[in-house]
Amino acid sequence: MSSIFDDDITRSATGLAVVAGDGSTLFARRATVPVAPASTLKLVVAASALDLLGPKYRFQTRFVSSIPQEPVGMLKGDLWLVGGGDPTLTSDDLRRGVGTLYRSGIRQIDGSLFIDDTAFAGPEQNPRWDPDDLGYDYAAGTSAISVDEDTVEFDVAPNPGGGDATIKVVPDNDSITFDGQIRTVGAGSDSELTIERKPDVPGKNREPHNEYFVDGYIAQGETQKFYKPVLGLPGYVGGAVASMLAARDITVAGGYRAGAAPAGATVLWDHRSATLDTIVRQMLVESDNHIAETLLRIIGEGGGHPGTDGAGIAVEEHELAKLGVPRDRMTVYDGSGLAPSDRIMPLSLAKLLSAEARGPGGDLFVRSLPLVGVEGTVKHHDLHAALGRARAKSGHIENVNGLAGTIATAHHGRVAFAFVVNDPRANADVVYEEEDRALDALAAY
Repeated sequence: MSSIFDDDITRSATGLAVVAGDGSTLFARRATVPVAPASTLKLVVAASALDLLGPKYRFQTRFVSSIPQEPVGMLKGDLWLVGGGDPTLTSDDLRRGVGTLYRSGIRQIDGSLFIDDTAFAGPEQNPRWDPDDLGYDYAAGTSAISVDEDTVEFDVAPNPGGGDATIKVVPDNDSITFDGQIRTVGAGSDSELTIERKPDVPGKNREPHNEYFVDGYIAQGETQKFYKPVLGLPGYVGGAVASMLAARDITVAGGYRAGAAPAGATVLWDHRSATLDTIVRQMLVESDNHIAETLLRIIGEGGGHPGTDGAGIAVEEHELAKLGVPRDRMTVYDGSGLAPSDRIMPLSLAKLLSAEARGPGGDLFVRSLPLVGVEGTVKHHDLHAALGRARAKSGHIENVNGLAGTIATAHHGRVAFAFVVNDPRANADVVYEEEDRALDALAAY
């Protein structure tokens, strides 16, 4: 490894660790220096969630009521949508849930629609994240009731006759408002559009308001889609469900708002997510921040206490201790690695991977990692001997380039590795070239 990682960047600003299948350290350089891990931190929440909840765990989302349905189609009292932390819940799932209510005969809800997000607590967007990231879909908020990864879609289409473009919010939702205009210009012209969420005004907005400003130009013959994060998620989800109910001609007398469901309520619809192992693989292959943040809170939930980032991090530290993974100077604030102030040792990442790989669910955990050079965020790597043998999680934020995973060697079984660069030159071509050379060398080991 020393002869491979020999340029100035990787000599001075990179933590390197290679760990054998039995957990012993094979190679280390600056491996115990805490580094910003970026998305390689998702390995910690993936291992913790699988170990704690089991690979076949499923998230639940339910419509419930405290009063039985009247035979004439009236639901006297209130309807609750109860979130169980499913990070993969979609508008189509909720639309199917509303369809179940309709097929059961419900045509009128005498009370209100309540959105129960009490399984989680804490800020929807992590206060440690870079403010410049907060307007992007990859920094969407976290809630026990999340829909479409807590983003709203804006569909922008030019006006065939010229003038203002048509802007459609998907799904339809009266909690989303916007002003400004996007003008139609001639075919072949450059399109330049912006859609930005207006900041909440302290003291004016008691709850987050999803108000957006639109501006720019779109050329004839083009359509564009924008995905923007939303906040005040119970209100946003309530607006979406209210529109779905109205589309089915189900009236709600009392509007919608946040509120906890009563104990022992009658279940009218119960949606179960895909299994956790499937969701973890999706998170690691796509580097899905939203899934990571939701998993952090779900593992922190328990004993009647809602899941928070802090509670989830405490569970992660306990799981690492059980696995014998060093936690020296580990300071993390989220599940995704989006926080620039996250710190963990490269040796900890490699030791974690080795411990998980030799554990009872080792093969499943390893298969959850994308194949380097083949799929996901590690598809761009150019491997030779290591192709088909290396699986890894990448990590990229400003000044960070990380790669951590496992590789099946030719003569010494499976080994784990972590290479993490913290330097403004982190994404120089030489870094990727040396990572790939190192994986090929390990494959021949």
